[in-house]
Amino acid sequence: MTLQVLPPELLEAPKDRIETKEPQPYWKPSSLKDGESEEFRLLGCYETGHAIMGWQYASEARGNDGELKFNGYVVTRTHPGSPDDIARETDWSKPERPKIDGSYVKPRRFLAWVGTSASRSRMEVLFIEQKSLRDQLTEILQEIEDYTWTEDGLANFSIKITRKGAGLETSYSILPKVRKVPDKIAKEWADTKNTIWLPNFFEGKDPFDGKQTDEKGIPAGGVDKRGSTVLPTKATSKKQEEESEF
Repeated sequence: MTLQVLPPELLEAPKDRIETKEPQPYWKPSSLKDGESEEFRLLGCYETGHAIMGWQYASEARGNDGELKFNGYVVTRTHPGSPDDIARETDWSKPERPKIDGSYVKPRRFLAWVGTSASRSRMEVLFIEQKSLRDQLTEILQEIEDYTWTEDGLANFSIKITRKGAGLETSYSILPKVRKVPDKIAKEWADTKNTIWLPNFFEGKDPFDGKQTDEKGIPAGGVDKRGSTVLPTKATSKKQEEESEF
């Protein structure tokens, strides 16, 4: 029998860099800190399967020890009501953070939209749960002469989302800016748009796996029977500001 004297890590070649895992391509305004901003260009719309509205709630399931534990989030098209697996609220006033039996976390409505991140130069899914932001965005999208769209559904403008304050004093704002779509982004979108299909959320599948069903999200230009919000109308009547990359 031969003893292994040295730890195997000592035999590995040293690395000249730290390897980190690429974060998931999803972004929420709540990830911002007080005073921080992020800028995006919206890509696609309801008709192309790149914008949806729905409901999300935290789920609980019993583990091997019989205790209820967090089991991820469930996404539904319409309000889920009071499902059996909805998570209980947490009592944040106590150090041990116990769950409160008989009290449950309310489902939250969301708007999800594909966009290009200015800071990370990649396509991401914006996951907006704040009603104030959805209302501001709806107002912007109704200004169809100022904020226009290409025939391929790319916004000829960017949106800058800013957070102010913390806790109960938090507020969010959106500042639009006219920006012509660079050729680089237009080409990237043409090459990759069919690999992203947000209604996959409702099937429990990865939106970045492309279209797998005939279902669509919310309709453009109006409000549907589920109360979905207004989405963009195409227009090209106003001169856009030239931008090289974003």
